[in-house]
Amino acid sequence: MGIMQTKQILTALALLVAGVAVFGFLSSRTTPIAQQTAPEVVPASTHTEEGPYMSIKVEYPEAPTGIRTQIERGMGEVVNTFKANASVDTLTPEDIELFGLGDTRKFALGAEYKRFDAPGYTSYAYLIYEDTLGAHPNVNFKTFVFDAEGNLITLNQLLSSNPQWLEELSLEVSTQVVAEVKKRFADSLPQGEEGPDVTGAVFVEGLAPVESNFQNFVIDGEELVILIPPYQVAAYAAGVFEARVPLAGLQ
Repeated sequence: MGIMQTKQILTALALLVAGVAVFGFLSSRTTPIAQQTAPEVVPASTHTEEGPYMSIKVEYPEAPTGIRTQIERGMGEVVNTFKANASVDTLTPEDIELFGLGDTRKFALGAEYKRFDAPGYTSYAYLIYEDTLGAHPNVNFKTFVFDAEGNLITLNQLLSSNPQWLEELSLEVSTQVVAEVKKRFADSLPQGEEGPDVTGAVFVEGLAPVESNFQNFVIDGEELVILIPPYQVAAYAAGVFEARVPLAGLQ
């Protein structure tokens, strides 16, 4: 083997060793793309609190850390408000006897969720049950809608391309709610020229074009779903309402 050929081989080996060393250095400082882009996922869990006069149970979904944190923050506010209203730490013996508090009767809060998926969005709808020892338990909703980046979005952000979205949504939801009230109470409503008369049976202020009236929403496939709790648009006995509107039509 000639001197020139030997030098070429040694040079190539030196470059190879240097290349391996540089690659090893970069590898030690660079996280693989899959690890960079895949968010950490928090497993599903249940938050419970049990006391002699209060019971709390809130379910949490399996979700990326950022989404899970925002859900926990929002539902934590629900729990704290419930605790403040219950004020079990200030109960007197007279209160305990009056309410009949004990193992079988407590201030109670329960929250279960359902997940909805749509292109570019993930939604969670909580059904919240509260027993504050009144005439009957109360039911409410709390929803969380996230875009593909994990940002919590509002209706105004979702429908900002349509300046008339609130008026259009109010009209569509009102139409569906009125039709449902007529269906549920057909036998007890007074009859008008066009069928059951819902005057007084539907609370129009709960359907007015005000964003807070439609704050409990999720995106299910291609539909915007509005969830309405008791008392907002009708008497407690009427129950809850769900209105579904094609999302594309509002956008």
